[in-house]
Amino acid sequence: MKEYSLNALMKNGKLCFNLAGRIDSTNSKDFGDVVTAERKKHPIGSIIFDCARLEYVSSAGLRVFLTLNNREENPIRVINVSQEVYDIFDITGFNQIFEVSKALRDVSNEKTQKIGYTGGITVYYIGDETLMKVYPEGMSLESIEQERKYAQVALVSGIPTLIAYDVVTYQGHYGMLYELVKANTVSALLETAPWKLETYAEKMGNLLKLIHSSAPKTVSLPNASDIYSNWARKMTPWLHGSEINVLLRLISVIPESNTIVYGNFHARNVFIQHGELILLNMAGICCGNPIYDLGTSYMIYMNEYGPFVKRMSGFDPIQAKKFWNAMMGAYFDAEDRNVIQAQEKTLRAAALLRSALYPASYSASHAAPLAKEDAEIFVSQARRYLFPAADHIEALLRSAKLTRNI
Repeated sequence: MKEYSLNALMKNGKLCFNLAGRIDSTNSKDFGDVVTAERKKHPIGSIIFDCARLEYVSSAGLRVFLTLNNREENPIRVINVSQEVYDIFDITGFNQIFEVSKALRDVSNEKTQKIGYTGGITVYYIGDETLMKVYPEGMSLESIEQERKYAQVALVSGIPTLIAYDVVTYQGHYGMLYELVKANTVSALLETAPWKLETYAEKMGNLLKLIHSSAPKTVSLPNASDIYSNWARKMTPWLHGSEINVLLRLISVIPESNTIVYGNFHARNVFIQHGELILLNMAGICCGNPIYDLGTSYMIYMNEYGPFVKRMSGFDPIQAKKFWNAMMGAYFDAEDRNVIQAQEKTLRAAALLRSALYPASYSASHAAPLAKEDAEIFVSQARRYLFPAADHIEALLRSAKLTRNI
């Protein structure tokens, strides 16, 4: 007698099964046959079983999971299991063979206070000492867990990072919880204390300098040039093939480095805790030439499109320029503006490249497309400033060796 239900769908390139009911000796063969048939229909991608509604699995059912896992190139994942079902996998040792994870705690009914929004991520307080980062719809649990691992890499590399301790659900979205004594972002602080702008800009410059003096000490990180190249290939809705080839050529000439790159460094992504600056959003952390970070920051603070500057940095364009100059002064250990200006052409070249990729990078981080009018602004900037000067920009990026030892 069939006492289970199984629905299959392809999601983010993976074959996902929603499994409910009971799997035991009376139906385990049928369960295995159905899974095998679905795998033949969808032979590409790893397999995930969402077992939020699975009530029981017997040894016969476990053998089906084992047989399937042995056939797969990548280990299967069994997620959202109840404590009772998890105990079965744990006692039998099956959670040592492939990944088995418990159902996530839902905090939708907790009292929250929204404190910020950046890069598709909304940040809340839960009480006074817990911070929650809520991800956009469509963000996979796998990518969130990967970010958690990257945060650990940054922490052991000496970079101040908030420690994540739990993944939860909140109003239909995934969230990450952090222990935090009441704090706020640099951007929010400067809204109420604008006279501290240069002080915290210099702290930001010193933090960026610390990041760029670090290399990963444990797990290897993604390569920045690979990330940029992937974005370039996904610009087909907005750019011609010949233009995409130019982007790929520009990326290919940037000198490689094993330096940690943050990916999206700005005042809305950095918190202040007991006077210390500390990083929260680690989704973009990777390895590469620091020019990737510097170009991104230049794009954010010095962009000619004022509404974008305000939305991304929290500052009006005049404040943003002042912040940028003070931040770069600290980064390059230079009080003389001329020292920064000597790097300006290279920084602007990197910013033009980053700007040309922004529609694709936005879609990747937000799991949703960039608004058409915004995408047109970045495409227009690329066609006005980057493509006509591609050879000159290539020469600048090829020699991206700035005053700091990068």
